[in-house]
Amino acid sequence: MTASNKQNQSQQSQVDNFFSLLSAKFEWLAKVPTRQFPGKYVVVLVGIIVVIFAWKFIAVSKVEADMVKKLEQERVLITQQAREYADKQYIKEEERFGQILSWAVRGELIRNNIDQIDQYLNEIVKMKDTERVVLIDDDGKLLVSTDKRLEESNGTELFPREILSLQKITVKSDVDGKKILVVPVMGLNKKIATVIVSYKQQKL
Repeated sequence: MTASNKQNQSQQSQVDNFFSLLSAKFEWLAKVPTRQFPGKYVVVLVGIIVVIFAWKFIAVSKVEADMVKKLEQERVLITQQAREYADKQYIKEEERFGQILSWAVRGELIRNNIDQIDQYLNEIVKMKDTERVVLIDDDGKLLVSTDKRLEESNGTELFPREILSLQKITVKSDVDGKKILVVPVMGLNKKIATVIVSYKQQKL
């Protein structure tokens, strides 16, 4: 055997020894996939997985519930704000209408032109959702009514004194189940009469 062959065999032997050492060192890694864990560890592992999924489900459900609740609160708030805005706009329009009506009735009342006032009120009662219109003087006497069945009535029998004593245009939402517009008619120094417009109840 030549010296060269001996040297090659020596080197090959060193390489084989190196790989044998590595194989022994990492032998436990090769056994990991084939090892079987005790039953209690499997149960614990499954339990942990179940807990994680349950926690995730609860957390997601809570977030979704909170979002739904928040959206509902925002919807209610927006609806409420819209209604309040609509009510304010409605009241403003009613106040403008009442002011014009007050001026018209005042001029005819000063001239004692009751027939002309009667014509005004009969035109108003033709407006949508308007039920009746009455004119009551400051002593509580019914001067004009679009409902002819009330002509013999006294104004204080139709409306309480606190309604008839109002000094400014007012919208009342629930008077005997009706919405009314109270329009004081002012003279030079004091109130001389009150026009009250009653509206029909809205169908729900």
